[in-house]
Amino acid sequence: MIKPNARGKQIDSSRIKCWLDRFYGYRVAVTEKRVKSWFANFRAQDQDLVARVLDSITFLKAEDMEAALRDIVGNLPGWHRNKARRRGKWRFVAFSSSAGESGDSMMHRSRTALGLTGHQFAELFIYKADLLREGLGPDDSVVFFDDFAGTGQQACRAWRTGLSELLPGNPKIYLVLVAAGQRAIARIAQETNLNVVTNHVLEPADNIFSGNCLHFTSLEKAILLKYCKRADRIWPRGYGNCGFVIVLAHKTPNNSIPVLHAYHDQWKGLFPRH
Repeated sequence: MIKPNARGKQIDSSRIKCWLDRFYGYRVAVTEKRVKSWFANFRAQDQDLVARVLDSITFLKAEDMEAALRDIVGNLPGWHRNKARRRGKWRFVAFSSSAGESGDSMMHRSRTALGLTGHQFAELFIYKADLLREGLGPDDSVVFFDDFAGTGQQACRAWRTGLSELLPGNPKIYLVLVAAGQRAIARIAQETNLNVVTNHVLEPADNIFSGNCLHFTSLEKAILLKYCKRADRIWPRGYGNCGFVIVLAHKTPNNSIPVLHAYHDQWKGLFPRH
C-alpha cells in the first residue's frame, strides 16, 4: 500500500491527472470522466477519504509485471535461457483450471517477457494435461504461472484435486506470481509442495481494514466499510477479507476492496474486473 496524501488535499485537476498517469494502461481506460463518475458513488463529506484510498492503490502496469517475471524466473536456481546451461529439464505451465483464466494470460505474458517466443523454446511450454507424460524427476523443474494469490485457496484446492498426482517424480515445483498476500504464501507452503516466488508480498499492513494499517483511522475505516457493503454485501472487505488495494493492469484481484472493482446497478467501480 502506498502512503496517501495528507487529509484535506484538494481534489483538483492536478491531483486527478496524477491518478490518470498512475493508472494508465488499465484494461478499462481510467479517464477523468470515469474518475468523477466513481466519486459520485460517495457523499461529498467522504470524498477526501476515498481520494486518499485512490492515492494508496498499488498499481502494477504491464511493464511492471513483465519486469517482475524476468527477475523471478531469471533467479530460479538452475534456469538458463541457453538449454546447454540449464540444470535438468524445465517445463512452464499456466496455473489455470479452465481456459481463459488469468494463468493463461500470464503464460503468454511470461513467454514474451522472457524472450522465449522462438520455435526453439516451444518444448518448454506445455499444458497441465501433458505433465504426467513428461516423466519429470528430482533434477527437473516445473514453473507454474499466475498473476495473484490473496488467500491461497485456489492453489491449495488445485493441489488437492489432482495437480499433485501429475508430478509423481517429485520435481522442483514453482508457482510464479506477480504479487501475493503473506497469508496466501504461508498457506500454500503448508498445504502443498508449491514454492511460491513473487516480487510483491502484501503484508497485514496492506489490509486497509486491519489495525496494522495506520494510514486510515478507525472511523475512516468504518465509513469506507459502509460503502464496501453497498458495493458487495457478501465480501465487503474483499474476497477472503483481505482488504487489499492492489490493481493489476489486466484485472483487479477480487481480494481488493469492492469499491474499486464492483460494477452493477448499485455501484460503478473505477477498475471493473469484467
